[in-house]
Amino acid sequence: MYSFIEKRACELAPVLTRHRRNLHQIPETGWNEKETCSYIAAELRQLGYEVLLGAPVTGHETGIIASLSCGNGPVSVLRFDIDALPTEEDSTHAHLPAREHFCSRNPGAMHACGHDGHIAIGLGCARIFTELSSRLSGTIRLIFQPAEEGCKGAGAIVERGWLDDASLFLAGHIVGREYTGGGHADVIPGVNASLATTKFDAIFSGHSCHGAAPENGASVISAMASAVLALNGIPRHSEGATFLNIGRIQGGQGRNIVADRGLIELEVRGTTTALNQYMEDQAFRIIQESARMYGCESEIQVIGRAPSLDSTPALCGRILSLCRDHLPSIQAFGTSAAFRASEDASLMLERTKSHGGQGAFLLFPTDTTAPLHNSSYDFDESILPKAATVFTAAVYQFCGRKPQALSRHRSESV
Repeated sequence: MYSFIEKRACELAPVLTRHRRNLHQIPETGWNEKETCSYIAAELRQLGYEVLLGAPVTGHETGIIASLSCGNGPVSVLRFDIDALPTEEDSTHAHLPAREHFCSRNPGAMHACGHDGHIAIGLGCARIFTELSSRLSGTIRLIFQPAEEGCKGAGAIVERGWLDDASLFLAGHIVGREYTGGGHADVIPGVNASLATTKFDAIFSGHSCHGAAPENGASVISAMASAVLALNGIPRHSEGATFLNIGRIQGGQGRNIVADRGLIELEVRGTTTALNQYMEDQAFRIIQESARMYGCESEIQVIGRAPSLDSTPALCGRILSLCRDHLPSIQAFGTSAAFRASEDASLMLERTKSHGGQGAFLLFPTDTTAPLHNSSYDFDESILPKAATVFTAAVYQFCGRKPQALSRHRSESV
């Protein structure tokens, strides 16, 4: 069966490339992925999946759960993120999507993080699972998740119970070759560390007045300026790396009006969940005290949050052995790695582990043209069938029926 999976994924390479390029042209940012979801849902329904879309999945208009029932057995969940970034895509001839005419058609939006590839991989897995359905047990649940950027979408899905019965959880990300030190590998079987993060908005409220009588007002500009300086002065932690980024500041109405409303959009990160919590606590305190110091008020709204990834070691080892023993076209590298970014799939992974399930977040190294989140980002599409092979084979290893069990099932059916 592993040979069949490997061969079938290779045969589907042109289909996966077509999906990727179609999706690359219609990038949509978090919670706006309507055309993307329509494309995915149409493909899945054609394959015979039971498809749920929108509110039952996330409480929003986007997001897909696709289910394939294969009789009694465990629930195996695979997650693929679907959103794009608010980035204007490179339109020069040097950029392959521009040269081959599959560039973004949506101004100001771009798949600059490989999520178009992730969707294509998911659709490839979906097709192979239908062809293997008589040899699988349990339920295959595919999650096509919106709003990964900013770590907003996974929490909405977890809150609705979609991971509560999962025995196996798998997700992954296309990455550059730097994750293997420049060497050749197609998969790193599990991430055991990533940057935990909190994304939040600080909303400042003051009192407006004439700029010539500032004693009658309370300026949020002064409060925010104080906060920005103090936030960048948070002492870093001796137990690991910590990060803070202020991405946007907005406030005020004009030069002769004391500003009464302001906004800071920022994030903190840490190499562990505990270090991120340290940064979050420090940042919240500074924002609140800076507002008070200038007679203003502050409100903090958490927009997204994700703990550090921690794949199940035994599962990572099994996937490594699977690649080495049964998938000759797949080069596997080690059993774990650190992911130098944040990923809200960690929320799904932790929920799966909380009731005794297993989970892994895989990395798929390939050649890339630019860093993630860059307007010239592109990746080698040959990774698509390889990633589909690994995901599908890992699920088959977990819930594939033994030949004798399959024979009994068939005789019972007759």
